[in-house]
Amino acid sequence: MTLLASTPAPGTTWLGWAFVVAVALVLGLLIAGPALRRRYPVAWWLVLGFPFACVRVSRTWRPLMAGCGLAVSRKAALIVVSGLVGKGAPPPQPRVPWRSFIRPTPGGFWFLVRLLPGQVPESFVKAAPAMAESWQVHAVRVTPYRPGVVRITASAADPLKEPRIPKQRGPGHLLRVVVGAVETGAPWVVDLRRVPHWLIVGATRSGKSTLINALVAGLAPQPVALVGIDCKGGMELSLYGPRLSRWPPTAGRR
Repeated sequence: MTLLASTPAPGTTWLGWAFVVAVALVLGLLIAGPALRRRYPVAWWLVLGFPFACVRVSRTWRPLMAGCGLAVSRKAALIVVSGLVGKGAPPPQPRVPWRSFIRPTPGGFWFLVRLLPGQVPESFVKAAPAMAESWQVHAVRVTPYRPGVVRITASAADPLKEPRIPKQRGPGHLLRVVVGAVETGAPWVVDLRRVPHWLIVGATRSGKSTLINALVAGLAPQPVALVGIDCKGGMELSLYGPRLSRWPPTAGRR
């Protein structure tokens, strides 16, 4: 009896190696994925999260618009003609608002939507929770972009859970300070040259003192005169006394 050894084809060998590499990459992502996501959240989102989000938006756009009452049915005459020409074919699908290409952000995505005749931005605002649920994102915000067009912005995760505020190096722009992060993850910038007057109000433990401290700390390296009036007798601004040009504590005074 003679045994003949078969030689694998070159294509089969390359397919086998490609399969092994793919399995290794998947296992590596499963093992090191959580650590990489925490350390490099922006890169993780742009490489993996954003492409999957685009697929979800594309697949659910038409049924989502129809379910939220934002699709417009075709005219009855067109449905009849379609049935006659197509010999019982399904009627044409309802019209849905046009949307632009999906553009990524460091923590989500956004795109523009052109409203159909008779639609108003408030209808899309009411549908924002349904959009977030269908696209599996943290939140969706709808804002008017221009007449007849709205901008839809989605946040993939809660940016305020672990905010990443870019550090301001040096004095930066005069009277311009990064004091925090907004709900989209973008820096919250206070520019006193554009808006020179601010009134900070809020309930107890809502962050008023934190905002004031961030504003004073950001203005301290800049060549400006800071005058502090502390109605709590120095409780709020005493740490900045050496930097303040004028600091009259007002406890017990009228």
